[in-house]
Amino acid sequence: MTEPLEEPKRRMGWRSWTTVAVILVLLVGGIVWGVLANSASDQAAPGASTSPGPTPTPQPTEFETPAPGETDTVAKPDDADEVPLDEAAPAVAGVVAEVTAIEAITAGNDIPGEPSGPAIQVTVRLTNGSDESVDTAGANVTMTYGGDDRLPAAGLAGDGTSVWPESIAAGGSADAVFQFAVPSSPDGDVRVIVDILAAAPNVVFVGPRP
Repeated sequence: MTEPLEEPKRRMGWRSWTTVAVILVLLVGGIVWGVLANSASDQAAPGASTSPGPTPTPQPTEFETPAPGETDTVAKPDDADEVPLDEAAPAVAGVVAEVTAIEAITAGNDIPGEPSGPAIQVTVRLTNGSDESVDTAGANVTMTYGGDDRLPAAGLAGDGTSVWPESIAAGGSADAVFQFAVPSSPDGDVRVIVDILAAAPNVVFVGPRP
């Protein structure tokens, strides 16, 4: 009589285990789904659009303007006493200047656009009698005409002109040839102004025009 009763109990035991297994499967599936959902939300977060923060306003940069350095000015001394064209005269310490030749010429047309006409060519020699070389890189000669009116003559460049070397050695000498456009009139003396150094007075030769 006991065997028929044990059969239903056995069937109920298998059903109970089946139910428990189904519940466990559902629980595990829910847990896995939750983990996957959280993982997907974490991965999507970095790509989420965020509103940019405020752009910082650039601040002006202030720089102090350096004060300009002091420049020593060189005052050109007054011209030395005038010297006749046929005499030599001291120019700077140990250096003597002299006009070795002055002549009337017709000059021009050596440079395109330069007119031709009456001119005066002058040759000036510098003799260095000092113990050191003298700087002549900036030395120059100008001319005025018209006597005491001292009208400036335009310097000419081209064939026949030359300049001094950058320096003249101790005991040496050098010639330079300059040409100036001088009209036929007015009459009067011409002045040859020799400028050797900015700190030294000019040497002025004066005499009749050739």
